[in-house]
Amino acid sequence: MDLNLFTLLGEIVVILLILLLILIAITLILGVYLIKNKKLIFPGLLLFALNLTYPVIKKILKWFQLNELLIDEISIDLINRINRDKFRTLNAKDVIMVLPHCLRAPNCPAKLGESGLECVNCGNCSIGIIKTVSDKKGIDMYIVPGSTFIKNVIKKRPFKGVIGVACPLDLNLAMMSLENYCPQGVYLLRDGCINTIVNVDEVIDLINATQPVTEYKAEDFN
Repeated sequence: MDLNLFTLLGEIVVILLILLLILIAITLILGVYLIKNKKLIFPGLLLFALNLTYPVIKKILKWFQLNELLIDEISIDLINRINRDKFRTLNAKDVIMVLPHCLRAPNCPAKLGESGLECVNCGNCSIGIIKTVSDKKGIDMYIVPGSTFIKNVIKKRPFKGVIGVACPLDLNLAMMSLENYCPQGVYLLRDGCINTIVNVDEVIDLINATQPVTEYKAEDFN
């Protein structure tokens, strides 16, 4: 009787492991397809698989010394795609933008205020271009050095949508925590504590996508 019980438990464990491996394969295949082709297929299945396998895939990628941020990039692209149509219906005044302080130049003259760094548009980094476009569109921009400032912004400033820029890991966690809103994110091309890089055109495209639709371009403000 005990032997049969252990055999049954062993079979259940094997079945669960097989199902987990299948979900991991589905997540990676659909996720990589999304990143490479910018097309979303079976969003419900990908979201379900991603939610179940995220921590396991992170450990597997780290174990094999692969890019463990891949799963965060997949999650960000998935959330972007799911919320894209709704985001495009939002008025710019109902949207805020959150940038990381690491985007600023090493000689940045901006001072730290209650809601983050107060950009003076000195022209030494890409933040100035993004600020100019967001100001023209009427989107409030916040340059934050940490999660505490983001919490302050959320408490003081009502909003429906948010454009976020950060490293893949931090951006993914932030977007998942903002599920009650309509987030769109652009992850850094090069992260770190200083001299980080973001695709400014992608950020401006998100600004332009809010209502009323506009056609601002980065080169117009260089």
